[in-house]
Amino acid sequence: MEAVWVIHPAYRRLSPGQKQKRGAGPGGRFTAPIDCGTAGWPVLINERDMSVRLPASEEAFQSDVEEKTSLYTSAQQQDGQVFSPFAGRVRAASLFHQSFQHSTKEPLHNNSSPDPERNTHWRQYREIDNNLVLFLQGLPDGLRLPRQARCRNAVFVNIIIHMSFICLHKAAISRMKSTGLPKSMIRRSTARLVCAAEEILNIFRMMSDMNEHLKNSILIFSVYLTSRVFLEDLDPTENVPRQDNLDFVLRIMMLSAKTLDNPVSGSMAVQLATEMRQRGLDSSAVEKALEVPQSRHLTPAFTKGSAPSSGPVFRLPSSSET
Repeated sequence: MEAVWVIHPAYRRLSPGQKQKRGAGPGGRFTAPIDCGTAGWPVLINERDMSVRLPASEEAFQSDVEEKTSLYTSAQQQDGQVFSPFAGRVRAASLFHQSFQHSTKEPLHNNSSPDPERNTHWRQYREIDNNLVLFLQGLPDGLRLPRQARCRNAVFVNIIIHMSFICLHKAAISRMKSTGLPKSMIRRSTARLVCAAEEILNIFRMMSDMNEHLKNSILIFSVYLTSRVFLEDLDPTENVPRQDNLDFVLRIMMLSAKTLDNPVSGSMAVQLATEMRQRGLDSSAVEKALEVPQSRHLTPAFTKGSAPSSGPVFRLPSSSET
């Protein structure tokens, strides 16, 4: 009998290594806040070991036509090269991991210039920040918001990029303050931070079916990050609707906890509501969140790491807390 191929020729020609890297690479980068933050595990594949190109468009794949794309590690699309939605997702995953990794890595002080213009740590910070801006500005029409607000891939990519800004700048602000860097640098980073948090909430507000998006745990994590910005980094004198934004975050978390039976969302909602009440930010949303039934057994809780600049991580309650 003649052999029948069930896998498309365009995919068959990929080496096994390329297939694994395209699938495992982005996945490893999105689990970084859990794997790297709590257990110290490395990502599945080191980017420096990757020499594959970004995925071609769905049309080229279906028609078995070769399509020139950029290398996975290139910061920008080259002229004449396509940028498929899947490539956007892969690139967003890479930038998110770079931002998170940089935010959890303490700068080296030995043989390092105190001048932020020459210091290796701050050069990397500016490079990642610039790459995020260039990527956001260069998104293809199929990934741009609000035009593609109904496209789940577009929503996901945009939220991931704004999450990356938050991870990068939240840690940077803490380090700037502890090292006495100019206040102008802190103001610039704070502006980027608050803008990213507001953009994430604006994207959630334009969702037509929020329940579907909340099935993705990384998007729930993004909502939690915005709450930390409005609670910890926002100057009370700034003209930003702090109470409204935090109430909206609470409603999202409670929706996830109740309709999707997500214990992590419930835990985050109670923690956020408790902090809001302690800071005098009481509301009907806070009252409802504090009424959410909690089972402390095997319910992950968000905490802060020991270092001032460390990001939020998961932990399980100890036996004394249950």
